[in-house]
Amino acid sequence: MLLIAASCTKNEVVEVNQDGNEIQYSVVANKATKAADIYCNNNMPASFTVYAESNDHKTYINGDVISQQNGSWVNTSGIRFWPNELSLDFYAFVNENGTWGWHPENEEPATLTEFTVPFGVADQKDFLYAVKMTQSKGMGTAGEGAETSESVTETTKPVTLNFRHALSQIVFNAKNTNPNLYVEISEVSIVGVSSKGNFTFPITDTDAKKYGAHNGGVTTISDSDYASGWGTWSSLIESAMYSVGFTKVEVPGDSSVKDLTTANDKPDGEDVTKEFSSKAMLLLPQTVAAWSPAENPTVLEDGNYAKDKGAYFLVDCAIYNIAGDEFDPVNDTPLWGTTDAHKQAAIPVAINWEQGKKYIYTFVFGEGGGYDPENPDPDPDDPDPVLIPITFEVTVDDFVEVPAQNIDMDVL
Repeated sequence: MLLIAASCTKNEVVEVNQDGNEIQYSVVANKATKAADIYCNNNMPASFTVYAESNDHKTYINGDVISQQNGSWVNTSGIRFWPNELSLDFYAFVNENGTWGWHPENEEPATLTEFTVPFGVADQKDFLYAVKMTQSKGMGTAGEGAETSESVTETTKPVTLNFRHALSQIVFNAKNTNPNLYVEISEVSIVGVSSKGNFTFPITDTDAKKYGAHNGGVTTISDSDYASGWGTWSSLIESAMYSVGFTKVEVPGDSSVKDLTTANDKPDGEDVTKEFSSKAMLLLPQTVAAWSPAENPTVLEDGNYAKDKGAYFLVDCAIYNIAGDEFDPVNDTPLWGTTDAHKQAAIPVAINWEQGKKYIYTFVFGEGGGYDPENPDPDPDDPDPVLIPITFEVTVDDFVEVPAQNIDMDVL
């Protein structure tokens, strides 16, 4: 397994509305991939929702929508002004779909209950959240050296909101290590992961990660300043199956890595430099044990794939033996599926996803095990892999590609 640990190297702050006693916002979003549905400093959300609680435990802002207009963050719900004597705790989010829980009078953390991830990849959105505590007029950002309200006359600093990614990003690659094989893939599914859960906001700031000196091209990171300020997921339910299909990808036997869902689709005739929509999944952070073929030889029940047998991938593929120097679809022998009718192979996987991390699964044809999900012949009590073993490599990094350290580990 390749483990890539990577983090963004820069935060960009855009300050707006610098005059008067109006509550202003400065927004930072952690860097991410260039996919259109993943937010970062170069791809800011169009708007976010904000709540604020005063230090006497009363609601001060109740779901205002802050929109990006002509380079400025504008409160579309109307201008808000700083209280003279009180401090405010700010909670903000982008793309929530659960039920907002807000009880400042009880001094309870803010929550989103029954947050549900849509089954369609195109409908999955990057859920962001931010918290900034104990802000008051003239401070903008609390801390040593911050101005007090008495010293402020006509200007205030904006409230700096650093948004964090609450979900996990899942993408797929493939490679073929055997030149005597021809491989095609057209769909990947993840089975047995939860689709609904409750999110509790942190009660500390979600400030941006701090960076130290560069060491051989790699930026050192001070994790101690980044460990707090994470929300928590709980009560994960409704085990589900998520699928992503794509134009079939040919995987030559030269060990080159082919993008399945990380690459943007390029329609015929379009400029190769043009950006197209990504098909990366955005799913709930969670831990799920791997499906065990020995304990549950088949995962097909009543024509449907079982979602309570542990986690596994289904890879729609065709695999052929190449008799000559290149693939001959007419004369070469299919070993698993055909080019006209791809067949699914089931691959057990142990899930341990964390929020704000990208997980890259690379399916390796010719080096490991995969199973027939319908009938793991020849012995259902001790199932053998399909004709062509399949393993996978896993890489983990943040939502952006930066210089990283590779650590080789054996998966199976």
